[in-house]
Amino acid sequence: MSGNQSKVDDKLRRLVREEVEAAIRPLRKQIAELKKELAGPEAGKPEKQGKAVSGQKSTAVFEAEDIARLRKKWKLKRDVFGEFFGVSGEEIRSWERGGNKPAPRSLELLAHIRGMSRKERVALLESIAAEKPAENL
Repeated sequence: MSGNQSKVDDKLRRLVREEVEAAIRPLRKQIAELKKELAGPEAGKPEKQGKAVSGQKSTAVFEAEDIARLRKKWKLKRDVFGEFFGVSGEEIRSWERGGNKPAPRSLELLAHIRGMSRKERVALLESIAAEKPAENL
């Protein structure tokens, strides 16, 4: 009779397991939907955007490598690049290494200069160079 008893026990376990799985399945779906809802648009990696529309908060995303790449593209030292944002070269270094994140205003400026053409960059650098001697007087 123990053989029959083990078969009954196995069948009972299988039926209980199926019942529990059937009860849990809709709950798992509901949990997955709630997680998606909580995550919202931040669930995936946000897309990088160039210029922010004036009057709106900047939604530009910059990673440390992006800032370093932009500075090197402009062929500027950290101190000079920092003058655009009113920060020191050490702060730029910290941004590039991911230690600190730029302030929202700095992010807006980064988004603006990232979208500039080469001619616009040269004109901006020349205007800054022209202002520098006037400051030293």
